[in-house]
Amino acid sequence: MPRFNLIEEAWIPVRKGSVVKEVSLREALVHAYQYERLEDPSPLVEVALLRVLLAVLHRALEGPENEDALFDLFDAGRFPRDRIEAYLERFYDRFWLIHDVTPFWQVADLPSGEKSTPISKLNPMQASGDNPTLFNHSFDDDQQVVGFAEAARLLCSHQTFAPGGTLSGNRDFFKVTSGKDAPLARSAVFVPQGANLFETLAYLLPPYRGDGDSPTWEEPPLRAEELIAGEDGSPKRRLPLIGRTRVYTWPSRGILFLPEGEEVRYVAYGPGIHPLDPERYHDPFTAVEVDAKKKTLRVTRLRKNRGFWRDFGALFPEPGQGAPPQVLETARALASRTGRRKRRPVPLMVTGQVTKPGMDKVLEIRRELFPLPTKALPRILSGYIRNALKVTEAHAKCLEKALKDTSKELIAMNDDEKVKKKRGKNERSGKERSSRLLNSLPGLPYYYHRLGILFLNFLENLDDDLENALQQWQSVVLSTTQDAWAITRQQAGTQSRTLKALQKGERTLTICLRKEKKNA
Repeated sequence: MPRFNLIEEAWIPVRKGSVVKEVSLREALVHAYQYERLEDPSPLVEVALLRVLLAVLHRALEGPENEDALFDLFDAGRFPRDRIEAYLERFYDRFWLIHDVTPFWQVADLPSGEKSTPISKLNPMQASGDNPTLFNHSFDDDQQVVGFAEAARLLCSHQTFAPGGTLSGNRDFFKVTSGKDAPLARSAVFVPQGANLFETLAYLLPPYRGDGDSPTWEEPPLRAEELIAGEDGSPKRRLPLIGRTRVYTWPSRGILFLPEGEEVRYVAYGPGIHPLDPERYHDPFTAVEVDAKKKTLRVTRLRKNRGFWRDFGALFPEPGQGAPPQVLETARALASRTGRRKRRPVPLMVTGQVTKPGMDKVLEIRRELFPLPTKALPRILSGYIRNALKVTEAHAKCLEKALKDTSKELIAMNDDEKVKKKRGKNERSGKERSSRLLNSLPGLPYYYHRLGILFLNFLENLDDDLENALQQWQSVVLSTTQDAWAITRQQAGTQSRTLKALQKGERTLTICLRKEKKNA
């Protein structure tokens, strides 16, 4: 018997006041104006659920066709209940999570092979197989067991964010050795947030024409034979990665839940559909920028150990240097409906995975929040934001140069003649020790951490006075540079050789900052 219909059952986590509860797909859309937002421990789950809700909205509304239609929808303050319910009733049977023929976003006849895959495979926050441990310390022998509601959330998240890499599940049957990246596997993802869930969804609804587009539940259900490798080694069924709702519900992997009562411990797992020309589609949630080396467009990504604020200019590219996320343009347009004087920055969530290039290793899952200025035009904001970041990196280079000179001087003074003779011409060990010493100094970590916090104030100030905000930021960068150097001096100690090395580094910093001030 079919079980757990997502239209009726509670599985989408929403916040209302101080309470977080689970609601059905229908409830989340019809009463979106009553809830503040989606809320899940994983930002990946939140994004994936938003995209499912958006796919239903686009198809139920058959639009919005243009900006005027979007404005009318936004001004109404809620989504039209009759159109949503009519659409959900039409495809009701395609939203069963457990079904013999058409399980939601799964492959009904997917073989499990000799060994079933733990459901923890769908959760990058939990260790499984050769996945790194990010947020817990579980092992394959200590398997996660989840109810249908959580299983549905993990399914949506995995189909949206699974990074490509070697497939270990049931290779003998599929003959496909690797899976491709899911649509948002390695992208920085941008989600402008409204005052409630309705506004957030409206911000994410750029004008849409559904010609030739359809979500997974409107298409014929996938069958295992379509995922078996063809002559080129990829699954027989391949589709172009185009059409907004198709991309929002792209079957990146073949998955089938193997329920145990009302819970799931294992899944059948295999390859999904491989996209044709995956680089041609610009997802509304992502930004693209010019790759300086290859001279081609690439999706903006999050970088390891680097807050996104340092790359914030990617949201305001210069002409011909990229494109911002389409949802940001929609959010700015809708925010203007509140009136220029009352308008304030739109909260912007930046999320996504930091992955190892070319591998399916997830190194970090990031969630950062920024105020998005809305009063000034993007082309004007672009110059101010880029100038602010340019000043930031220029001062960082001065600080880094001073710290390097200090480290080299300390290493050189620490090497007596006997040690130098033992090393002979091998200078590598000295460079390595200098590099380790540089990394141990607190200057640069303090500099970037402190400015990362203050950058939020800078963005908010841009909506009040552009020139004044930039001038204040330049002062903040200079004072933070000086504070970072002072903290380095404190930690380094007061030995005579240390003070001598610091004196050399301080000269370097002073000269460099003087040049920067002259060139500004």
